[in-house]
Amino acid sequence: MAVSDAADAQTSWRWVFLLYGAGMLGAFQYARVAYVLPGLLAQTAMNPLEQALLLSSMGIIGVLAGTFVGALGQSMGLLRMLIGGLLLGAVGALLPLAFPSFAALLSARLVEGVSHMAIAVAVPTLMLMLCAPKDKSSAMALWSCYFTTTFIVAAFTLPWMLKVGHWQAIVWLHAALLIAMAAVCLRLRTALVGMPLVPLVSVRHLLRAQARLLSKPGLLVIPATFFGYTLLFVALVNVLPGLLVRSPDFIPRLALLLPAASLVGTLLCLAALRGGLGSQRVVRLAVLGLLLAGVGLLMLPRHSLVTQGVAVFAFILLGLLPAGILSNLSTAFAADDPDITLVNGGVVQFGSLGTFLGAPILASLQPPLGWSAVGSFLLAGTAVIALCPLLLNRAERGRVKSSL
Repeated sequence: MAVSDAADAQTSWRWVFLLYGAGMLGAFQYARVAYVLPGLLAQTAMNPLEQALLLSSMGIIGVLAGTFVGALGQSMGLLRMLIGGLLLGAVGALLPLAFPSFAALLSARLVEGVSHMAIAVAVPTLMLMLCAPKDKSSAMALWSCYFTTTFIVAAFTLPWMLKVGHWQAIVWLHAALLIAMAAVCLRLRTALVGMPLVPLVSVRHLLRAQARLLSKPGLLVIPATFFGYTLLFVALVNVLPGLLVRSPDFIPRLALLLPAASLVGTLLCLAALRGGLGSQRVVRLAVLGLLLAGVGLLMLPRHSLVTQGVAVFAFILLGLLPAGILSNLSTAFAADDPDITLVNGGVVQFGSLGTFLGAPILASLQPPLGWSAVGSFLLAGTAVIALCPLLLNRAERGRVKSSL
């Protein structure tokens, strides 16, 4: 039995929150892009194709290698992976400053993509190892909003930094915080003493990781459901502010309000889980609400205050989803289960796939459908979230029966 599963175990909340901070530093690689990209483009001559490749590179890395990195975490050890990911992030941040060229910039984005995956795979598993059983769902609900929290913090702080300093100061500060966090995380060894570590695996297992994830519905259900969430969230948070308001001056406020509403939803989910409401019930309630919101957006005019209210309501419900989905990790897997890092890698992979596909799909729907594309897209993405657990759980039950 793992130490964290003992009846009298206490959650190491200071380490849980420290790990959450490490996740935010990983997500900051994405959050800072909008603020430092103009400066990077000014110092590096690029054509439109190179710019598109640069912006999509981190997402492509996640799609291609998320599961592999999850399996690699089993091979090299989670703490080593976390510290290595933090240090890689610092290298990726500083590389374009040292070598202002497209090749260096693209290499930096690829390095940062690997860095983010390493952090995103290692942190939730380490969190679970440091949690008492009663707190595991809450820790996963907390973890689920690290990306949203990072973007909100960036929206409040980085414009001010640009006013008082140079864009390069943001990059230097980020790199310094990554290195400092890596140094602090070295002390995690003492907190993990006595806890069973995830078993090491062979290189052969790394090569079979993707096939194993895709062939086992019980492992695939959480990543596939998370795909539906990222498909919706990333596309809608980027597109809706420009569609819902007539005045360009109000677009930045709505762009901040929508992720803030999502964070409210995550906090509500955390409170519900602490109050004893099951994570699957939270997801089902969110799905029901999103279906109603999708119908509402189909029926309502584009620029009305009611439509904006429905959009904010939809983002509160979207905030329930990652917390509800990822909190299933604590019930489906023990903290020392060797499959949990594989599933976390799958979450990164399928989350990256949703991030990569969501905006292009919504954009392709807009010319033929107009404003109705938003409601239709929301309904379709919600259907993915609802059907993935249903179909995959049924397939898993069938697989178990056939093996008996």
